[in-house]
Amino acid sequence: MINLDKTYILNPHYHLRHDIHRVVLFSKGGTDYDCSRNWHTFIHPLQAALLSFFTYNRTMGETLTLLSDFFCKSPEIIEKWMSEFINNPHPVYTYSQQGKIYFPKRMLIEVEEVQGELHFDQLDASSFIYKKPDLTTRRLYTGPLMVTFMLTNRCTTHCKYCYADTATVVSNPLPTARIMELIDEAAQMQVQQVNLMGGEIFLHKDWQKILKRLVGLDIAPGYISTKIPMTHEIIAALTDTGYQGIVQVSLDACDAEVLQASIGAHAGYTEAMLKGLRLLDESSLNYQISSVLTTYNCDIKILDGMLQELSTLKQIRDWRIVPVNNSITKGYKEFVNLKPSQEQITTLFHRMRLLIEQHGSFPIILGEEVVNKQFKKTEGGSCKFNGSECSALTTHLFVLPDGKVTICEQLYWNPHFIIGNVTQSGLKEVWNSQRSLQLYSLTRNDISSQSHCRECSLFESCFSYQNRCWSDIIKAYGTDCWDFPDPRCIFAPEMKNRLDYE
Repeated sequence: MINLDKTYILNPHYHLRHDIHRVVLFSKGGTDYDCSRNWHTFIHPLQAALLSFFTYNRTMGETLTLLSDFFCKSPEIIEKWMSEFINNPHPVYTYSQQGKIYFPKRMLIEVEEVQGELHFDQLDASSFIYKKPDLTTRRLYTGPLMVTFMLTNRCTTHCKYCYADTATVVSNPLPTARIMELIDEAAQMQVQQVNLMGGEIFLHKDWQKILKRLVGLDIAPGYISTKIPMTHEIIAALTDTGYQGIVQVSLDACDAEVLQASIGAHAGYTEAMLKGLRLLDESSLNYQISSVLTTYNCDIKILDGMLQELSTLKQIRDWRIVPVNNSITKGYKEFVNLKPSQEQITTLFHRMRLLIEQHGSFPIILGEEVVNKQFKKTEGGSCKFNGSECSALTTHLFVLPDGKVTICEQLYWNPHFIIGNVTQSGLKEVWNSQRSLQLYSLTRNDISSQSHCRECSLFESCFSYQNRCWSDIIKAYGTDCWDFPDPRCIFAPEMKNRLDYE
């Protein structure tokens, strides 16, 4: 039963964004208990109107009366509508003519649960009344939900497995003043977050200023990744920004010879990294470790040795171990020698699980989904592909260090996928640029006769769903074959460059 004397509010971790024909419901911040993290779905405008009534500090009794008047329904019917959204422990869904509409957990919570001062926009229900709702088109109408700035492609290491384009010389980097203007535009657009990456972001002279602006606008990245040894100065600068996200330290081994051979680490690098981890451990910052598994460190002795080192830390969040994946920017032959076999990975992960059972001080996450990826087996087009869905052209923009904009962080300066330039245009203008819309609305005539996609009966549904992985297609078949089927598709040809682990 709903207590009519209590005050229930829209969980402050959830936000509603107008998107012309629907409303984007998305989450920011929080913990796994507080909310469904990294959530975004489309909801019906009338559902957004209903939720807007819970952005005021009113009792449920008062809110039900207002909802009853607005929707011309009895308080009993309104109460029935709302019951499944109050402190719901799991995501729920409702039905519409366009399919299921999903809602995250803990949609409406008691006002007493909110930590600190309660503040969010008091929303006007009438502003959510639209015509012609569209709950199926994956591309946002009003602009991206997420923006990534590659601040620099310079780095301090020379990782043999690196997928980043660190070879392209950026002679005219995007000025910091322009980055700040774009960040302000992103905030006005109600983005979920703005990511920062490199290269090495700490090599950008104004990284602290940029991150501080993102924190102040509540659109800071969930994590930032680095291979630079942490120092007192970097930690102090990070703390000064107010950053509450995760610092991801990339470290593949604690063995100096392994790091010298695999990432070109200089003498003293390993010890400096371990010293930096100890400094992080003593700070107030959240941090985790990420390791790329290659033939250099696919050895239980090496990883066990690293586990012993990491076990001396008290505040480590988790350790993630992910097998190396192919890169567009490096030759396939290099990866043949870098990639362990599936048998080697399976054996190593089995031994790691035995170690994990004995070790309980922090989680160790094994990236098994990469190894288990299925190729040439999926029927039904891109909407049926397993794994996380591609955000290119639907929710995400990627800004390169010189201001050119591409659709995916692994495509970099590939001219076919450059959709604009933020030195000349704003984010929304690039989002709706002619090239962006062309790529989103490819027709059969845009596809070469060498590609099975051109004559496929699933073309319209597959390409409109926009879940083909452009980077995997190019990795598997080459740059000129960008329009080939996704390697997961049952109609995909044999891969020229295998993405699996032989």
